[in-house]
Amino acid sequence: MEAVTNDHRVLTHMIQKLKQNSSHIAKKYQTTTVASSSISTGYLDGKQVKRIIFYLRGIGCSWCKLDYGGCSMCGHFHGTTKGDLMPEGSHLQQFKTEYAKYDFKEFPIVCIYNAGSLLSREEVRDYDFAEILKIIDADVNIKHIIVESRPEFITESTMQVMSSLLKSTSIEIGIGLESCSETVRDLCINKGFSFIDYIKAAEVIKKYKFKLLTYITVKPLFLTINESIADVVGSLKRLKDLTDVVSLEPTSIQKWTLVDYFYTQGIYRIPSGWLLRDIIAEIKDNINDLGFELRIGGFEFYPTPQLYVSNCYRCNGDLYKAINSFNVNKSIDEILSLKCECIKTYEMEKYNEQSLNANESLHARVSEIIADKLLSSYLK
Repeated sequence: MEAVTNDHRVLTHMIQKLKQNSSHIAKKYQTTTVASSSISTGYLDGKQVKRIIFYLRGIGCSWCKLDYGGCSMCGHFHGTTKGDLMPEGSHLQQFKTEYAKYDFKEFPIVCIYNAGSLLSREEVRDYDFAEILKIIDADVNIKHIIVESRPEFITESTMQVMSSLLKSTSIEIGIGLESCSETVRDLCINKGFSFIDYIKAAEVIKKYKFKLLTYITVKPLFLTINESIADVVGSLKRLKDLTDVVSLEPTSIQKWTLVDYFYTQGIYRIPSGWLLRDIIAEIKDNINDLGFELRIGGFEFYPTPQLYVSNCYRCNGDLYKAINSFNVNKSIDEILSLKCECIKTYEMEKYNEQSLNANESLHARVSEIIADKLLSSYLK
């Protein structure tokens, strides 16, 4: 299983140039301290608990380091060394230093992220990886660990290492599938792997009785609101019996990404909370028969997004309260009962999108957007 890049596509060349420009203004990072750590809400055995997230300083996602690789909405790469190697033992030292700051009696869940794939031995060395797992398993207070990886790094050998070292700690592995549509995943996100690759990784995770967490993007670049609703609902249907958890991830704005570029050009708009409400309304009759736990995420990234899912200043508090209520007790009532005048703007945006893109294929729409942008000043 290998990541597949597209060097013949304008969009991937744009991603490449954004990465190159960002590298010219790269910061020099300390390699012995984590990028960040934070206390957040987690869910264990159906209960809300506290969790600690460790954002290890990484060398960069293996996919993003490839020429023309990198996802359209992901700015994680710009908080890494961008490919510069770190001294041996750096990740272990980062973890040990930050780990010592916390009393884990209150934190049964630990998330370890590295702005890439923690299971890639290119990104995190074997020794560091093993020693970090040993520290976690030796702590009786830590009951559950969450890591993230691309499918190509979810191998039998890595699962065996994790299984042998984490005897008393349950394991959850997150994969950013983003969409079950090959077209959306490739054209709108530039993910570099197929649905079949995801299924193969899921089978390996299930074989070792680990938990699979699947991320699905809400409102990818170039999709209309209605298309995004249909894409999410269709993805949820296809994921039945394949995953243990799905986290809906509304697209956020991170610097030096393709999404950020199109947002600054007035072409892309971040998802509204009303879009989440519409998704829940679409699946409400079958929400207890999805075959997996459903969560709403999209708030915890490093570097921190400039903008993320919102409605307006009058009702954002109610929106975030409703999302939290859904994540804690799976109640859909608060989301479905949201009310505010700003819904009129959302409904108008939906209507305008449909009238503009009524009979246009996704590929044609993307080509037209790029052509309009390139010719805009010339045609004035």
